[in-house]
Amino acid sequence: MSKSYVDVRYPAIAWVIFLGVMFLLLVGTILAPLAKFLNIKGLAHFLYGFYGLTCHQIPSRSLFLFGEKMGVCTRCFATYLSLIPAGALLFIIRLRSWISQRSFLKFVLPVSLSLNLPMIADGLIQLLTPWESTNILRLITGGLSGIGMALFLGWIFLKVTREE
Repeated sequence: MSKSYVDVRYPAIAWVIFLGVMFLLLVGTILAPLAKFLNIKGLAHFLYGFYGLTCHQIPSRSLFLFGEKMGVCTRCFATYLSLIPAGALLFIIRLRSWISQRSFLKFVLPVSLSLNLPMIADGLIQLLTPWESTNILRLITGGLSGIGMALFLGWIFLKVTREE
């Protein structure tokens, strides 16, 4: 096995594992209401409890499947959903190379934070005022946040694996 093959293969395997975990997290959000609908109480209880560790799961801020709320709120669902294609874009060699050459403080951090600002602003406005955003706005702000997180995590991943 040549050194270049090993250098490319291990980071790719690790990135596939990362995307797989994101996919499983996304599937679990859909599996929770399905399990509840099918009366598989143990699985539903586990999934709602697991996702409840990071999400408020407020029904009025959630999407519903099978007449049951999803395992996470709309914004968290959109974040998980957008992490997958945004992370998959890092398999494009030219994009990986371009991102890994960017400065963390001058590019990656400001862009990642900028993509998270709409979600932060929307959340703070809802917290501090009686205004409630819509699920459409939550999908948009969550999606942007997921893209920002993918850029942030992808840059760190590329540096840790020293893939350039």
